[in-house]
Amino acid sequence: MRKILLIAMVVLVAPVAVPKAKTRIFKKSCSVVFPAAEKMANEKPYHLLLDGKTDMILRVQTGSFWKAGAADIDVQFTTNEDGTCTVTDNSPYSGVRRNGTVFLDRLEKLVNE
Repeated sequence: MRKILLIAMVVLVAPVAVPKAKTRIFKKSCSVVFPAAEKMANEKPYHLLLDGKTDMILRVQTGSFWKAGAADIDVQFTTNEDGTCTVTDNSPYSGVRRNGTVFLDRLEKLVNE
């Protein structure tokens, strides 16, 4: 009986696998990509929660608590040595993908137009 209890405790306490943050490299500089992301975050279906211009961090929310639930999107912009911009999606993992995946897809399309 103790063995079963011990195994059950280990399973319950075992750390949950958390996927690594996703990154995407944009060929344009962050001085182009970040303002485009800010603009997009102020349009539907998004709601801008935090605009960290100094740290180049955005926190955006999509969806509605009252309908299907709100999803938080956390993205950080980093300037690379070659002048490109790396955008890191630190959004919560939904079990299927990160909440910011669609946001980054739309941002990529907007920047490349």
